[in-house]
Amino acid sequence: MDLSRFGVAPPWSLGVEEELMLVDAETLEPARDGFSRVFGEATERIKPELFESFVEITTSVVETAEEAEGELRSLREEVAERASEHGLAVLATGSHPTARGRFPIVPVERYQRLKAKLGPRLLRQHVCGLHVHVSVPDPDTCLRAFEGVVPRLPGLLAASANSPFWEGADSGWRSIRSQILLEMPTGGTPPVLLSWDDWRAASREDSTRRHWDAWPRPEYGTLEVRVMDQPTSLRRTVELAAEVQRLVREVAEWDGEPLDRDEYAAERDAAAREGGGPEAERQLELGPEGAVREIAARTLG
Repeated sequence: MDLSRFGVAPPWSLGVEEELMLVDAETLEPARDGFSRVFGEATERIKPELFESFVEITTSVVETAEEAEGELRSLREEVAERASEHGLAVLATGSHPTARGRFPIVPVERYQRLKAKLGPRLLRQHVCGLHVHVSVPDPDTCLRAFEGVVPRLPGLLAASANSPFWEGADSGWRSIRSQILLEMPTGGTPPVLLSWDDWRAASREDSTRRHWDAWPRPEYGTLEVRVMDQPTSLRRTVELAAEVQRLVREVAEWDGEPLDRDEYAAERDAAAREGGGPEAERQLELGPEGAVREIAARTLG
């Protein structure tokens, strides 16, 4: 395990990843060959993400969330412009309000291996999240910050909730995405990490396909927080990224007992069911058909 990347980037700098949906511009239903048709291959800033109807955009390493806002705005606009040339549009949301059924996976080897291993569980992961990496100065600080930030994750989930609909109906959750992720072998509640040996045992030396709500990423020298639903509003993304940055820095010197993970799971469920931010409530007010139209209009707004 190589821990040499910690401290390479400026401490507390950010990298932000948004998962967006590619949809038919007329029907607003998920595209069945979107990524392959529009983009073909990954670039440094625009990448495939499991389904043909998904695209991931990623910033460079930035010092502030405001810098990330400029990059993400440009990337959202670029993705939308390229998609429009193929009769497609872009949605930013945690779950598609009206979509039903299953959707094709991109022809990427690691996703095909996952499909063979996980079957229907993988095909249900048609949900999008906001992932924020925060650079930390050294490996020990990363572990402290990880355990320190775990109790704050349900609050971030509640604030970001933006996936109330599933299969075209009210799911009963403000964040159904958070529940769908629990179907993955490494989804949801993260294990306790008191040492890098614990990390090695949990990750099996591969942190790239772990879906826990937060996770140390030694290959980048970061702590990644991925509990949040994908916001529709870019400004909401920026606010959440800034809050993650603040929290990680605040808990970097944490020195206490890890939060009991059963307690964490209960708090996570409550946050997912009740929410707390504005976007899920707005979707529920509009209903599935109205929500998908407004999301399409606001993704570039």
